[in-house]
This record gives sequence, C-alpha cells and structure tokens, in this order.
Amino acid sequence: MNNLQDTLLFPVRDAQARSQFLFACLIGLAGFIVPILPWILLTGYTAKIMRQVIEERKEPSMPEWQGSDWSAMLVDGIRLYGTQLVLSLPLFAVIFFGMFAVFGGSTAMTIGFSEGEDWAGSLGILLFLGGIGFFLLFSLLSLPYTIIISAAGPHVVSRNSFEAAFQFKEWWGIFRKGMGQFILAYAVSMALSFVLMFAMQVAMMTIVLICVVPLIMIPYSTYITLLMNTLYAQAYCAGKDALEKA
Repeated sequence: MNNLQDTLLFPVRDAQARSQFLFACLIGLAGFIVPILPWILLTGYTAKIMRQVIEERKEPSMPEWQGSDWSAMLVDGIRLYGTQLVLSLPLFAVIFFGMFAVFGGSTAMTIGFSEGEDWAGSLGILLFLGGIGFFLLFSLLSLPYTIIISAAGPHVVSRNSFEAAFQFKEWWGIFRKGMGQFILAYAVSMALSFVLMFAMQVAMMTIVLICVVPLIMIPYSTYITLLMNTLYAQAYCAGKDALEKA
C-alpha cells in the first residue's frame, strides 16, 4: 500500500478536496434524517474513488459532486452497499441465533424450574449454552470473515456487476495474493476508528464538548466510509497485480 499518509489525508488534502468532503458530510448528515438512501449515495461516491484506484491506477482523490452522474452513483452505491450487506448476512445469522437461543433458554429455565417442569428447565439450559456457543463462534469468525469479504466490494466495483460479489473463485485468488494488504487496510481503518471514538468518548465527559459530539460524528462516519473502501481498493490492486505476475 503505497504512501499511506497521502491516502489517509486525501479527503482533506487541499481546498478542492475539503470542499468535496464537506459536501460528502452534508450527504452523511442527510443520512441521519432520511434512512438509507443518502448512505447508499455516499457509498456510490466511494465507488467512484475506488474506480480511480483500480481502473485508472491513480492516487485517491475527491471527485466533483457537482459534475457527477448521481443516478450512476446511486446504482454503484446499491451494488456496493448490497454486496457488503448480503455477504455480512452469515454473521448476522450467527449473532441472531445466539441472541434467540440465550433469550429462549433463559425464559425456558425460569418458567420450567419455577413451575417444576424439569424437562423445560433442562431444555432451557441446553438452549442457553447453545446461544453462548453461537456468541463464541461469532467472536472467532467475525474478524477473519470480515477481512476476507473485504475483497468482494472492490471486485464488484471493478466488474460493474453485483453478480461479481458471488464470483468467489475470482476475488478469492486476488484476496489470497494480497492478504497482507487487506489485513493492513482493515487494521488501519480499525485503529483510526478507535482513535476517533476515543476522542468522542473524552468529549462526552465534559458539558461543553458534549455539544460538539454530533458535529464530530458526521465527518467521522463520512471519513471512515471513504477511507475504508479506498484502502480496500488499494489492497485489491496489490492482490490483482501479484496474481497477474504469478
């Protein structure tokens, strides 16, 4: 991943970039008022940046919002947002079954043992332990699974097709060759998220600064969305180049 510092600062690199970032923040602000649609549009905007990196092999930059085809951005956003959502469903299913089993098990134990129905209480114990097992499974799988499917988004952007998300053999080969870059992209994104969230936690401890937390949250969410997808696009390029050389 070449010149990480430039990548981290590209949304605010110069006056032009900052003006486009401010507009992106306004879209992000709309996402707190209007459900889903603004975030899909913002995701489509990140797809434009990813395409710069993957297809044009340029350093990431902030494209002009005013001269963009918003309908095309919306389609790109639906593809990329849909890919991230659909491929995350297995993790959602694991955590859902864990919550269901823990809640159902606790209820069965309470009712069963209080009313002398030992079989119901025993079933409740099994369900509760099963739920704990699902939570443990989630904790074990969530990190590697999230890193692996990060290669699918850039593949969808590169192919201009939602179906590309399910071309597992193609993007898996790219991921395998660029695995270190994808891990680095994830680690950088999580580290920045942690730092910014810590800053907001500190701000919330004071009466004065707590008033600015909502103002921090909007650029924070927008920046992380732009940066994470851009880092994954760069990792995708590295994996693709390594695969072609091989």
